Amino acid sequence: MPTRRLGAWRPIGFAIAFAGCAGMSSCEVSARIRSDRELAKLLADDRTQPDAVRAVVADGDRAIARLLSWTRKPPSNVPLCSLYTGMADAFGELKTVEAIPFLVRNISLRRSCGIDLAPWLKSPKMIEWNFPAIGALVRIGPEAGSAVIRACREPMRAEDRLAAIYVVSRLQVTPGARAFLSSALGTANQEQRWAEEALGQLDEQKSK
Repeated sequence: MPTRRLGAWRPIGFAIAFAGCAGMSSCEVSARIRSDRELAKLLADDRTQPDAVRAVVADGDRAIARLLSWTRKPPSNVPLCSLYTGMADAFGELKTVEAIPFLVRNISLRRSCGIDLAPWLKSPKMIEWNFPAIGALVRIGPEAGSAVIRACREPMRAEDRLAAIYVVSRLQVTPGARAFLSSALGTANQEQRWAEEALGQLDEQKSK
């Protein structure tokens, strides 16, 4: 599926309707999406999120335009973490290039919206499911990888940087990927050296 780009858009306020619903629940969800607030609630609810994402994907550019507007001003009274999870899933399914800045800002967003045990010690498939913005960036492809590399030139939280390294590692065809990953490896090796030296000094002090 090629990367999608949106043209000019206008907000819409009518129901998302599509042919060939995946199932009764998908059809019911589609019929309920009559406003931005309703769509946001469905995307932010674990029980309806998968079907809401399918409805957005089926409606394509019109629905994605609504979601892109929420990257600047999200609806009120909706749990943002859960909403952003659903938005990331939809952006990833449609490979929405315009969503890359939003996905990079939320690169370490977790589907659990809380603490996961050893989230990185899992298969790539599970990592990309647990971190929906990561999964979406990987789906979008090299253009997302380039944006991640540019973002890493600015200060980042340690978890965000780890997520960025993962994305680029999965998009090795991204221009500049080798240099970026080599730099990350060099930094990691230097940090390991400092940590080992500090631990050695602590051991020496303890033995005196």
